[in-house]
Amino acid sequence: MSALLAGIDVGTSGVKVGLFDADGRLLGLGRRRHAVSHPRPGWAECDPELWWRGILHSLNAACQAAGLAARDVSALGVGVLFPCVAPLDADGRPLHPAILYSDQRSLAQVAAIERAVGRHEYEHTIGNRLVPGTCAATSVAWLRDERPAVWRRAATFGFANTFVTGRLTGRFRADPSMAGLSGMMDIRQPGRWSEELCERIGLDAGRLPPIIGSSEVVGEVAGAAAEEAGLSPGTPVVCGAGDVIACAVGGGARRPDTCIYIAGSTDCTALPMTEPTPDRRWANTAYAAPGTWLGIGATTSTGVAVEWFVREFLGDAGEQGLQRMTRLATSADPGAGGLLFLPYLQGERTPVWDPQARGAFVGLTAGTSLADMARAVLEGAAFAVRQAFECAGGVLLDPATEVRMVGGPTQNALWNGIKADVLGRPLDVPAFQETGTLGAALLAGLGAGVYSSFGDAVDIARPTDVRTVEPDPARAARYAELSAAYARLYAATCPIAHMLGDLA
Repeated sequence: MSALLAGIDVGTSGVKVGLFDADGRLLGLGRRRHAVSHPRPGWAECDPELWWRGILHSLNAACQAAGLAARDVSALGVGVLFPCVAPLDADGRPLHPAILYSDQRSLAQVAAIERAVGRHEYEHTIGNRLVPGTCAATSVAWLRDERPAVWRRAATFGFANTFVTGRLTGRFRADPSMAGLSGMMDIRQPGRWSEELCERIGLDAGRLPPIIGSSEVVGEVAGAAAEEAGLSPGTPVVCGAGDVIACAVGGGARRPDTCIYIAGSTDCTALPMTEPTPDRRWANTAYAAPGTWLGIGATTSTGVAVEWFVREFLGDAGEQGLQRMTRLATSADPGAGGLLFLPYLQGERTPVWDPQARGAFVGLTAGTSLADMARAVLEGAAFAVRQAFECAGGVLLDPATEVRMVGGPTQNALWNGIKADVLGRPLDVPAFQETGTLGAALLAGLGAGVYSSFGDAVDIARPTDVRTVEPDPARAARYAELSAAYARLYAATCPIAHMLGDLA
């Protein structure tokens, strides 16, 4: 039997496991949803044990779908939500729920880092923005300040792939993509923790996991994990990377002429680069190919806003609720009757990087219908993505740059069309959408020697069956006018949003 590669995708709202052969063909897929907890306003956390149970369930389901056994797996790779801080004891047990990228609890720690280093110097050093959650150092500092017992007991302040690969192998590592968004690495010295920077902000670099390549083998499946998952002892496990990196690999992105637009709970644009972008509205992190970078334009709540609307306005959930929302939005005219929606339900990242930003409907009248509101939410998410596209010199608005759109929301034809119209450019939608699990599996194959180079692995993922969504010129012109108004909403609402946040 040829190599059987398992790609594990631990996302914000669920886990998927895909089984692939060496040619990248999907043989079986399993999935399981899990919940993110919001114990206080602005907090977002998840119990890592939910990830592990999701992996066990999804691996079993994938094996059943493929008619194979877990013991047949040749190598495993992971793609995970990031950044996300998981404090672990010496045996890899979580000591606290993992603190997610969208968490805002560490505003005081942001202020403390500003006092200790200065915002400009710190952001110049790390190559990214100093914000709660997305800058993982702030979450580690919060645990130090607010959970001293956890701080004392933690052997490792790891990330989601640290936990998953550690549970499988008993060894704890992180990859360069985690380090790149951690706020604890000097971007001029990638691949290692900055002891100097950590000391200046009061963190212990000695308790961060060693950094290895995303396709390097952490160790082999061992002990209880082999028995629990049904995997063969000795199966190699590679470190893996953040989910955006895995999706870019699984989407076949090698060069700066191909962007992967990942639609999901948060919408992200990922563009391979030869060096970090100086545009601080985007995030920088290491790509899976050594010595390369990935520029990321990251929203915070585009997909979350749709789930929120379905739940709170329609009293529904899941695919049925989304279909109801889509039917409503289809019945409304483009522009939603002059209604704009700001989808900042968990603050916002690109381009404003403001954890205290808040969402808003602007333009409500007595004539506004529920259909208008449904369409405004879909359009608002698209306007947020346009702002990400306008960064980094607007390279993503250039038709010469291919944009491949992947993720669950691409199944919604109306929303695809709205996005193409708002962006004013074509979007390519590959028929194969399991890019996250495929990317993780390709990293596994690269680490296990199935592929001889990164280029060979990524070329397997290059899509051949692609549907192009073209913008409608008339609607695109209308949306260009509305986009100009949308771009002014943040500045107009920011002072009130911050005031309300202080009063909450």
